[in-house]
Amino acid sequence: MDFNSLYPSIIQEYNICFTTIERSGIDEDDDKVPDVPENVNDKGILPRLISTLVARRREVKKLMKAKDATEDQKATWDVKQMALKLTANSMYGCLGYTKSRFYARPLAALTTSKGRKILRDTKALAEGQHALRVIYGDTDSVMVNTNQDNIIEALKMAKDFQKTVNEKYTLLEIELDHIFRRLLLHAKKKYAAITMTESDGVWKEKMDVKGLDMKRREYCQLSKETSEDLLKHLLSGDDPEKVVQEIHEYLRALSARMRDGAIPSHKYTIYTQLGKDPKDYPAGGSMASVQVALKMIAKGKPVRAKDVMSFVICGTSNGSAETAAKNAQTLDEVLAKDSGLLPDIDYYLHKQILPPVERLCAPISGTNVTLLAECLGLDTTKYRVSNAAASSCAHNSNEITTLESQIPDHIRFNACEPLSLLCLSCRQPFQFRGLAHTPLPDETPSPPLAIVTNNGLCCPHSSCSKPITTLTLSAQLQTQIRQHTSRYYAAWLQCDDAACTVGRTRQMSVYGHRCLGPKGLAYGCSGRMAFEYSEKALYNQLLFLQSMFDVEKAIERLDGKSGVKVEEGEKRKVLAGMNRERFAVLEGIVKGLLERSGWGWVSMGGLFGFALRAGATTVI
Repeated sequence: MDFNSLYPSIIQEYNICFTTIERSGIDEDDDKVPDVPENVNDKGILPRLISTLVARRREVKKLMKAKDATEDQKATWDVKQMALKLTANSMYGCLGYTKSRFYARPLAALTTSKGRKILRDTKALAEGQHALRVIYGDTDSVMVNTNQDNIIEALKMAKDFQKTVNEKYTLLEIELDHIFRRLLLHAKKKYAAITMTESDGVWKEKMDVKGLDMKRREYCQLSKETSEDLLKHLLSGDDPEKVVQEIHEYLRALSARMRDGAIPSHKYTIYTQLGKDPKDYPAGGSMASVQVALKMIAKGKPVRAKDVMSFVICGTSNGSAETAAKNAQTLDEVLAKDSGLLPDIDYYLHKQILPPVERLCAPISGTNVTLLAECLGLDTTKYRVSNAAASSCAHNSNEITTLESQIPDHIRFNACEPLSLLCLSCRQPFQFRGLAHTPLPDETPSPPLAIVTNNGLCCPHSSCSKPITTLTLSAQLQTQIRQHTSRYYAAWLQCDDAACTVGRTRQMSVYGHRCLGPKGLAYGCSGRMAFEYSEKALYNQLLFLQSMFDVEKAIERLDGKSGVKVEEGEKRKVLAGMNRERFAVLEGIVKGLLERSGWGWVSMGGLFGFALRAGATTVI
């Protein structure tokens, strides 16, 4: 469901204009949003101008829907309606652009504030009154799951919802934009879907792709065709296991065809636009587009900034960006008779095929980058299932997850390390995994696990079995905590692109989470950097260490734990109770650190500081 020209419509709906909004008490740099004018009938200049543009666009769109319109006419009218749309939308853009002649930040802030409120109200209306589920909300639209397989019923629900929303406003209108049969939603403004369109009373399926890699210029035609074929499998509606198997088989067949030379050379052509003059690139030696441009200049051909270079990577680069750039040739040179130039298959599999395939298959269970690389015939030792992204939520703000406290311990602490101890008597290592931990029947822990007795923990080695004093446990516990803390403050970064050759680094980019690439020059890799050991991982590790000595929690877990004999469970609970004071000392050490950790607290002042500042200003 999409709002027609949301921002222009808001300006009309609420009569937002220089001539209607009171801004005398608001500074241009102030965060305060002005009030809506009381008189919405006496329209200002901006609403009247936008009304004219919107009306003209509506008439053009009606012409496009005419059944007797030719394709040329539809194309012409499409350009015209888009021009009118951009002109109307630019009214809002001029209000928010600091260098615009008509810059008015309070007016722009009021417009976007109303837009957010309208979308929130629309979501609440869908999920409340209509019992629908909003799965995604964009700037001016919402994607609604009707839970219907019957398209007629889905259309009826859409019309009812549309009517309810439109009744709330005078000029704002929401309408049905697309009907998705299946949807693969990757991220904001990035999705692929099977849309349903009606033609002569017959509903037909069509694939719609927005923002994915296959829409970008720097990927060759073969890469785009591969992504399209994989999407057909992913959106087929078949059993997930069957889909994964078909994808693996498809990639094996594709790799074989590429290595056998069965793919035409023109499908390997890469297009890249020059951002500046080729001679102005300081590190052009590792950029294929720059090398091709310099070769063309050497032959007397004119090349300037903004030109789009087309080329094919030939020969063998062995993973070297400089070699690949030097081996870049124009398609004409590759197709020339007796040229002997062949595409660098490993380069294309490594850079053009695997990255978009991995991103498309990321939400699918049953496969990962290592399996995908194996299917393509690549060296799997160069690829890893990166856990950098999983250990950091820095760039996963859009992901919806349950509260940490609601996640079962065996899942939440899955990546945590047990307490490693050293017996001071026999000098042999052992581990402690908690009072309630029970090894599996066929499990032989190495190092062995500590034995819990009525005198605390004892060395598990048969030749020793000496008790470990509370002082020794405290010292070794604090030492291990310091090791985890030092690991966090070391701030090692890792790229989430499994094919990236950067590995671990402490060099942080000024461009946010962007990977700096193998040369540290912010190119050569499109991955994102995440901390190898995040604040969340450290906090969970501390919680895990605390839970090891939490007697009450251990007794509670033993009461509801399956697979433990009744006698064994009762014995463990008795031993836990007998060691309550000893373990309280150890638990207190970790608890003190947790209370000082900022991860477990929410700063209300940081969240609502703007409101407090605004309130203080009002009082004055």
